[in-house]
Amino acid sequence: MRLSVSLGLWQDRPPSEALDTARAADAAGYPELWIGEMATWDAFALGTAIGAATSRISLTFGPLAVTVRDPATIAMGVASVAALTGRETGVALGTSSDVVVRGWHGRSRDRSATALAESAVAVRQLLTGEKSDVDGQVVGSRGYRLRLPAPKSPLTIAAFGPRALDVAARHADRMVVNLVSPAAAASLVRGLRAAAD
Repeated sequence: MRLSVSLGLWQDRPPSEALDTARAADAAGYPELWIGEMATWDAFALGTAIGAATSRISLTFGPLAVTVRDPATIAMGVASVAALTGRETGVALGTSSDVVVRGWHGRSRDRSATALAESAVAVRQLLTGEKSDVDGQVVGSRGYRLRLPAPKSPLTIAAFGPRALDVAARHADRMVVNLVSPAAAASLVRGLRAAAD
């Protein structure tokens, strides 16, 4: 079993706690730190600061909302942090919530599972050094290639419903869930296995 630390970016806590938590996780020997986004830091800016403040912990960004960030900016952010910090990086994609997507960013969550699948394809292409070649129903990215070294980062999908489970089964190296009971986790694992068959 591999344990990681996820930064708690709570609204009622000081933003500086994120750096303190990262330093503590690195000092305690955790192999991986998850850096999400809420109402404080941009994930990639915070990841760069964490890379400068720690010695070895790998950095996974997200889950990042695919209806807020496009594949090129996601891949550019991951590659930027990898190049600037020398750290292993990963990225998790998800569909987020109505509050974040509609409320904060004024974007639509319609067809979010389609956006998740199409984004996963494009982000994977970019992080492996390929040119993007996705002309989807919701997401498009064609002809873009990272100029920085491609970090070949693992791709994680945040999945709760059957369509997102299908995206995880088809496109992800791993799947992440949040705040689920053991029974719900078991059900999600069964759903993932069924989608993978």
